Parts: sequence; structure tokens; C-alpha cells
Amino acid sequence: MRRLFLRRCSNIAIGRTWAGNVLWKAQTVGSGMEIDMELQILHAIQEIHQGWLTDVMRLFTTIGESGLVWIAIAIVLTCIPKTRKCGLTMMIAMAITYLVGNLFLKNVIARPRPCAVDNSVILKIPFPSEYSFPSGHSSNGFAGAVTIFCYYRRAGLLSLLMAALIAFSRLYFFVHYPTDILGGILLGTLDALLAVWLVKHLENRADAQSASNADKTEHVQEK
Repeated sequence: MRRLFLRRCSNIAIGRTWAGNVLWKAQTVGSGMEIDMELQILHAIQEIHQGWLTDVMRLFTTIGESGLVWIAIAIVLTCIPKTRKCGLTMMIAMAITYLVGNLFLKNVIARPRPCAVDNSVILKIPFPSEYSFPSGHSSNGFAGAVTIFCYYRRAGLLSLLMAALIAFSRLYFFVHYPTDILGGILLGTLDALLAVWLVKHLENRADAQSASNADKTEHVQEK
């Protein structure tokens, strides 16, 4: 009985080890296949490189660096009383994006950039120092653009187009995987919607508080 019990335990252990190895290999192969597919997409994009297009893409990737163009737009909007709420909301959205994307997700996931994995492509811009996922250019761009779209539809459409071109420039220059871009777009969009909701919520609370104070004042005056 004891030998039979030990044999069964041994078989179970071997089975679990084998299953674990199979799962580990499947995950490894799946991850490799995904990276290979994304690299194929990036290499296909390299085929459309033209001198004038490279200059245009360099312009978009430069203005999107650290969200500079969106910060500038937010500052301008904040300085104008009519658009101040939109500007402040943009700043909140981009602050959330920076904290969640750049400081947390990039360092936790720590995904190497495609240009670090595949050095067959000569970079036409400086090698980025941060990790790859999510794309900061994409997350900042869509955080700003979606915020503008929530307040001003026409200006928002132009902003979304600019954000999309900035995001594409990162694929063009082989410094981000497609999933980095998609992750950045999703993060930026969610952060923008969160910021819009937060500002609206605070505004409603302020209005409710003002109405309550007005009622109290009116009640005291009646007495």
C-alpha cells in the first residue's frame, strides 16, 4: 500500500511537472509569436519610408515628446476664461496618465523596445531611454485629444487626428510595438474620461453647496 501510494504521488508530481512545462513552453511560444507578428508589422511600415514622410513623422514625434504640445495647448486653454475648464481637465488627465503610465506601468511591465530586440533597423531618431509599454506619446496624445473632444467636437476631431499621427510616428521610427500604441490609446482615453467625470462631479458638488448656502441665507433673512 505504501509503495502504491508513493508511486501514485510520484506519477501525479511528474504529471504536474510535465503539464507545467507544457504550459510554460506554450506561453513562451505564444509570446514569441506575438512579438514576431508585431515586428513583421513594424518591418512592413519601414517599407513606406520616404524622405519627406520621415521629416513629417519626425515633426510629429518631436512635438509629442513628453506631451509637450498637449501641455502647451492645456496652458493656452487655461489662460482663456471661456476654455479654462477644458484646459484644467486636460492637465488632470495628463497628470493621471503620467503617474499610471510612465511611473507605474512602464516600470512594472518593463517591456524592451523593438529597437532593442531587433537592431536590424537603423534608427532615425535618438534611442528612447524608457521602457516600451505603454506608449507615452500615445497615452498623452489621447488623454489630451479625448478631453478636448468631450468639450469641443470640431477641435476634438483635429486633436484626435494629430494624436493618431503622433502615435503612428512611433511605429514609423521602430521604437514601439503596435500593442504599446493600443495600450497608450486605451490608457489616455480612460484617463481623459475619468478627468472629465471628476471635474463634472466636483462642479456639481460646488453648485449643490452654493445652492444650499443660498437657501440657508434666504431662510435666515426670512426670520
